[in-house]
Amino acid sequence: MGITRLKNGKFQLQVRRKGLPKLDKVFESKDEALAAEAAAVRKQKPIPGDVTLNELWERYRVSREFSEKSEKTQDTEAGRIKPVLASLGEYSIKALEADTSLIYDYMDERARYISPRTKKKLSGTSIRLEVAALSALVAFAKTRKQVRENFVSGISRPVSKRRKRRIPPVEQGKVKIYARNSDERLAKAARFILLVRHLGCRPGELAQLRIRDINLTNQELVFRDTKNGDDRCVHITSEAAEMLHLQLGDVSDDSEFLFGTRSRSGAWVPYNYAYGINLLSEREVIGKDFHMHAGRREFISRAIESSVPLLTIKKQTGHKSVQALEIYDEGLSTAPEIRAELDRLASKVKQEGLLGAFEALGMTEQQRKKLLGMLNEDGWISFDDVAKVKKKR
Repeated sequence: MGITRLKNGKFQLQVRRKGLPKLDKVFESKDEALAAEAAAVRKQKPIPGDVTLNELWERYRVSREFSEKSEKTQDTEAGRIKPVLASLGEYSIKALEADTSLIYDYMDERARYISPRTKKKLSGTSIRLEVAALSALVAFAKTRKQVRENFVSGISRPVSKRRKRRIPPVEQGKVKIYARNSDERLAKAARFILLVRHLGCRPGELAQLRIRDINLTNQELVFRDTKNGDDRCVHITSEAAEMLHLQLGDVSDDSEFLFGTRSRSGAWVPYNYAYGINLLSEREVIGKDFHMHAGRREFISRAIESSVPLLTIKKQTGHKSVQALEIYDEGLSTAPEIRAELDRLASKVKQEGLLGAFEALGMTEQQRKKLLGMLNEDGWISFDDVAKVKKKR
């Protein structure tokens, strides 16, 4: 089953699937083709005890499994499942299980979709999150014995391009200047970027940070209900403390968030940091390619370069394992701190090699020590000096 746009601007619907009436028809608009597709799906022969994806979502939405998830996860799943239901909602869950190519067709269609708001194609991350929402729905169906397995879990999903963006010193300097800007919107965005940089947290964690969870006296704050499902207490560095002081002085009295965005209803909600990025980008404070995760990457990468123990980094950043930090450990061997460590290692290896060579030449331990004392700053020694030492044997 599929809808294809023809060269003349019309849309062709073809249905060639088992259990559905065959159809090959051209429509004036895509909406007409989609309506015909949905009508064809409704004519599918029902299977006893089966439900459509739309019906399954309604059951899942009021289920215990859904209610026990965090509010953020619920909102994400509810938002991401909408386009899935719009395209596949009339299909029965067992029909999807029997023909998973329908899901691949959906991903292909979404990859071609151009957002009317951004005028760009959907990212691989967006499509992956939509399929993840579908997977959660099918996992629920499995617990209710409506399918044997979660057949979505084995479907390959779009791979996101790994981000390597960091924040160079000059860019950090510009942001720091704007952290004291008279325009509260710009100052807020700049402080947010610098706090992500100096705390190493996820942007979403900082956007939801409550004022009551900040303890400047003890130099610590708590991120609640993080990605791993737990609360995480982190250390406040001196640079972070400076930004926290500045931001606390600008927070509205009726806001519980350190950073917040006032909604249309007037209530305070977690900060819309994408808006802040756009403001600073328009003024060329940050590059057009800037994304908020760059601050977290900068924190972790600099910590690795500075030989901070990985377990210490893990506790501050909230990664599940030390291995999860490996993606940040790329192309960092030219950092000054790493160069110094490698040079110290090379010097030690060179000295060990020289001692081995001296021993191979039959020198005594006393002679070997004397030669080591004759090494110059570069770790080299003249072979004439070696000969002189050997003659004294």
